[in-house]
Amino acid sequence: MPRLTHIKRLLQLCALAVLTAPLGCGDSGGEYPSLLPTDQLLAQPAIPGHASIAAQSPDQVVEDLTRAGQALSVSAAELTAAAPRADDLTARAGQLRARSQGAASQTGALTDRAAALRARICADPDADQANCPPGS
Repeated sequence: MPRLTHIKRLLQLCALAVLTAPLGCGDSGGEYPSLLPTDQLLAQPAIPGHASIAAQSPDQVVEDLTRAGQALSVSAAELTAAAPRADDLTARAGQLRARSQGAASQTGALTDRAAALRARICADPDADQANCPPGS
């Protein structure tokens, strides 16, 4: 029964949509839409308040932009000079490889030491079994 209620509700919504659709299609403004008046369309553009310096002295704006561009180019040159070089990166990679190989050899030694300790502790049947791994 709930399915039939859903179908009725859907049909009601469809009927409502069909009946209200033509209401949005009417032309309430006459034959043509409202256009922008010609005096506004052809008027000189208004200069916003934050652009008053540019309106009063365009040369000052050019100088400011030139100085800002020079500052940016200096910054770019400094960044390029401070960038790591390929030979520095190669040397650093070699150091990291040597360090990781040393850590790998230490890991092997630690594994051997742990196995020896386990064997010594677990070999004694009277030893505390809480120190032994399960199954040993």
